Amino acid sequence: MSKSVKIILGLMIIGLLSISICAANLNFVEGKWQETDGVIIGELGSEDLDFASAYFSQTYADFLLELDFTLEEIETQSRWIGVSYRTNEEKTISHMVRIKQKMALPSGIEISYLEEERWRNQQRNQNDEFLELGQKYHFKLAVSKDYIFASLDDNELIVHKQSTKLKEGLIGLHTNGAKVKIENLVLAEYPREEMRTLEEKADWQAGRQRAAAFPTVPIVVAHRGNSSEAPENTLAAVRSAILAGADAVEIDVYSTLDGELILSHDNTVNRCTNGTGDVKYSQSEYLRSLDAGYSKQFSTKFAGEKMPFLREVLEEIKGKVTLVIEIKQIGIEEKVLQLLNETGTRDQVVIIAFAPEILAKFHDIAPDIPTSVLTYSHKTLEEIIGLAAKAKTRSVDLNFGLCSKEIVTALVTKGYSVWAWTVDEPKTMQELVNKGVSVITTNTPRKALDTFRPW
Repeated sequence: MSKSVKIILGLMIIGLLSISICAANLNFVEGKWQETDGVIIGELGSEDLDFASAYFSQTYADFLLELDFTLEEIETQSRWIGVSYRTNEEKTISHMVRIKQKMALPSGIEISYLEEERWRNQQRNQNDEFLELGQKYHFKLAVSKDYIFASLDDNELIVHKQSTKLKEGLIGLHTNGAKVKIENLVLAEYPREEMRTLEEKADWQAGRQRAAAFPTVPIVVAHRGNSSEAPENTLAAVRSAILAGADAVEIDVYSTLDGELILSHDNTVNRCTNGTGDVKYSQSEYLRSLDAGYSKQFSTKFAGEKMPFLREVLEEIKGKVTLVIEIKQIGIEEKVLQLLNETGTRDQVVIIAFAPEILAKFHDIAPDIPTSVLTYSHKTLEEIIGLAAKAKTRSVDLNFGLCSKEIVTALVTKGYSVWAWTVDEPKTMQELVNKGVSVITTNTPRKALDTFRPW
């Protein structure tokens, strides 16, 4: 007799023994059950029951359960067959794997556990097809103290790592809402060697699930300084952002007619000061004479605040916080770099811009300084990657409306850093972080900090 034939015969004998042991040791506790020649039929039999139950008399720590089941009749709109495990002697169920469906939903399989008298789901997988009446399905469940694996017709549906509180317990068969025929019932030892590959897969999935459950705290960038609490692009706003605890402060920079680098978001001073005129075509002396602190938003609280020079801001943030400099004007890249070198803040800045040529130029003259390209109009993955290539950067600063899960995941997978602007609502901030965004630019840094770093 060949070795392979001996193995097959041995497995057949073990299988037959397992079937006979199961039939002899299954106790029908609740519901209406019939057992004939290894074929078991279970149903509620009473409207007062939540589910019909049958338990094996022996407790198990690790096991492999296989069975074929057929849904024969429907009693309610919800129908399922389940296996409980780690159940104590009082039949108080700790954990249960249920194959279930409702009439209006595709079928699914889930791990549920009882906590504070409520059923909660550890993992749920949903199939695309309904379970058919009269069709036989093969169900396989392998459980150890650290792992749970379940398959339906040899399709893996549950690959889960979850330590259970009870070292061992009773195993139960249950049905709800349907008359179920169970055949070819086999209960055997947990096949540890055979499960190695699945266990490794479960370990990997557990790590990914943990990473998803506890996303990295985002870098909080105060937009134009703390512009919700002080006039934008002023030293008061920069100081307010630092005091609030922002990781970085974002500002906007133009060059004046006489070559000074000065802060302004708009190309004119009309909105944010008591003056008028284009920043690029104005002398610095005139711009500095304007009141950048008086506004309807803050009344006279910041009256007299000046439009600051970039040099002043660099001196203010030195040794305190990262400065994100948005260069608004093509051709001033070398001036900005010169000022960084003069103030000793080269290692404290990130350069951002909408124009990719600005960042490409900055990369050429200072490749050690990080950059990120801004956009609100590049909507596809290909467009965004193309823009980043033109800018010679591996970081993209997207309008938050562009940050779909698919685009962010694809960008991060390809090695890009993804920023989002401008986000003021905590719920939206959290959604973006869950998608994989690592930097949040906001007008309300205190809201962001309260969301991600509460005291």
